[in-house]
Amino acid sequence: MACPRITLNGVTAEVWSCLRARAASMGITLPPGDAGTVHHAEGDADYAWDEITRTLAVTFTRTPAWISCNDIEARVRHAAGGCGAS
Repeated sequence: MACPRITLNGVTAEVWSCLRARAASMGITLPPGDAGTVHHAEGDADYAWDEITRTLAVTFTRTPAWISCNDIEARVRHAAGGCGAS
């Protein structure tokens, strides 16, 4: 199941580095660069960071049946908040 796009604000270069490190600590390796697609055993997502507008857009294109899109968004926003984004 695909979920609506999640847009995070206040994503500076430092926040982006923090989010990349958090993903890596969870076993999720983001490809080099500021946009791409992540494939994981439990789901897939497209993402794009815009340094000028300080936004990160994430769209989960495949998710497990046991978690809702709202719960996924809450987890993403919680992780982003821990790095300084909103």
